[in-house]
Formats: sequence, structure tokens, C-alpha cells
Amino acid sequence: RELTLANGRRRIFALAGAVGLTGEHYGEAAYRWYTLALQHQFTRGRRGPNVIAACLYIVCRQEKTPHMLLDFADVLSTSVY
Repeated sequence: RELTLANGRRRIFALAGAVGLTGEHYGEAAYRWYTLALQHQFTRGRRGPNVIAACLYIVCRQEKTPHMLLDFADVLSTSVY
């Protein structure tokens, strides 16, 4: 479990940097959402990068940043639909 959390944290900050979220607090808030998702088994059957992107997207909506879901999809090379 500790390894999963450490890898998730590293990947969250990598994705945050890729989409231009430079503040440390964005990654920390997304990490808290990620731990909550793990506790409630939201990650089962879902791709890890998609869960991490969803956590960062939640933070972007809460903080009212100009990032859209399409920005995360472009970085992950995945379809929005």
C-alpha cells in the first residue's frame, strides 16, 4: 500500500507539471483525493493515469483554474469520451 501511494504521488506531480499546474498545493490536494479513491476502492478496474487525472481535474474545478478535461486527455493521449 505504501508503494502504491508513493507511486501515485510521484505520478500526480508529474502530470500536474505536464499540464502546467505549478503550485505545490494542487498536487497535495490531488494526492488527498487519490488516497480517498484508494480507500473507497475507486481505482479497481480503472487505469491509474485516468484516476490520477480525475483527481487533478477535481482540484482544478475546486480552485477554478483554466484547465479543462481536454488538457488532461491530450497529455494522456486518451479520448475524452
